[in-house]
Amino acid sequence: MVEETIKTIKETEREAEKIVKEAAQASTEILEKAAASAGELKQQAETDAKAKADADMKAANEIEEKAISDALAKVETEIESLRKAAKVKEDEAIASVIAELI
Repeated sequence: MVEETIKTIKETEREAEKIVKEAAQASTEILEKAAASAGELKQQAETDAKAKADADMKAANEIEEKAISDALAKVETEIESLRKAAKVKEDEAIASVIAELI
């Protein structure tokens, strides 16, 4: 009977060792999957952040281009206004000189 009890204990110990090895292997697999998943999440977050930064930069460039375009249009309008005013002054000066000559 003692032999049978020892045999049962040894068999139980072997089964326990097998369970511990399987648990260690499962733990390693879970950790590897978690690390891979974390790497994928990190990569996706970086990709998303880059896409948002690119979109923000594009929007900022469009705003800048519109501001420059608006400023150029305003300057061109002002230049045209100054040309017209200069032409009026030139015509007035010519008329004044002619009036003085007559």
